[in-house]
Amino acid sequence: MKAIVWTKYGPPEGLQLQEVEKPVPQNDEILIKIHAASVTAGDCEIRRLELPLSLSFPIRLYAGFRKPNRLRILGQELSGEVVQAGKDVTLFHVGDQVFGTTGFSFGAYGEYICLPEKPDETQGTLTFMPENLSYEEAAAVSTAGMEALHYIHKACLKKDQKVLIIGAGGSIGTLAVQIARLYGADITAVDSGEKLEMLKNLGADHTVDYTEKDYISQKNTYDLIIDVVGGHSVYGRLKMLKRKGYYFLAYANFSHIMLGIWTGVILKKKVRIESSGQSREEIEMLKKLIEEGKLKPVIDKIFPLREAAEAHRYAESGHKIGNVILKVDR
Repeated sequence: MKAIVWTKYGPPEGLQLQEVEKPVPQNDEILIKIHAASVTAGDCEIRRLELPLSLSFPIRLYAGFRKPNRLRILGQELSGEVVQAGKDVTLFHVGDQVFGTTGFSFGAYGEYICLPEKPDETQGTLTFMPENLSYEEAAAVSTAGMEALHYIHKACLKKDQKVLIIGAGGSIGTLAVQIARLYGADITAVDSGEKLEMLKNLGADHTVDYTEKDYISQKNTYDLIIDVVGGHSVYGRLKMLKRKGYYFLAYANFSHIMLGIWTGVILKKKVRIESSGQSREEIEMLKKLIEEGKLKPVIDKIFPLREAAEAHRYAESGHKIGNVILKVDR
């Protein structure tokens, strides 16, 4: 089968289209013919190995010290069709359309993948596709949607509470805006100017172009801040969080962890650096919201699988709106 093989740490050029062995499902696995996969920020960070030392060293040991020879195929989100099922599989059948995540095994940048019917917490999660989504749209839902759900549920968001979403125009942000709207929150979305009209259409009450306005110096305070940008301005943004409010940081380093501990003890503000458990319950909830017409992923660009390197390059450009998708043509 054809797959995008991760040949070296660093730039997108290390992603190369190659022929690899087609996987064979074990008794408790299904073989999925992949139709689409997403290009996530996580995929790009892993490829570059630009992570905190506490993560980059273990990942290098796991994937391969000099080059990624054990973990060869990236991709964490997919949609596709079941083409074979192991003898112990009871939930899925040949012909079922499915979507979900692959967990730490990655592997979605290819024509086929084997996944367990009943994964543990490190193996992602999988369920039947919503009937009202295309394969490309379904591939963009799982990881970002479960992260957004996790943040909002953990904060126990209530009607009329104020939510600030920083980096709202990306994969997590566009779904977080829609989910927070369902809770009746007052939403402020921060991103670059070309994304603001889209964010208003998704349900944001207020939008801020961070390239033109210093939103951190404003007097507004928020019950919940979802920050998918991170960087050096986290301390300044914390000043906008109400006492006992929640600040969820999607991309963090060691200094952010220490800042979170200090903030919790001294200021009584809850900084959370954590991810969704990627449970079956969460992905089923996303599916239900989508089928009810309450949630829809935003797709920016669709690239053929062979152009995975170009897709990564675009995803890292800063111009991405919503999601970037790889379509698996045959």
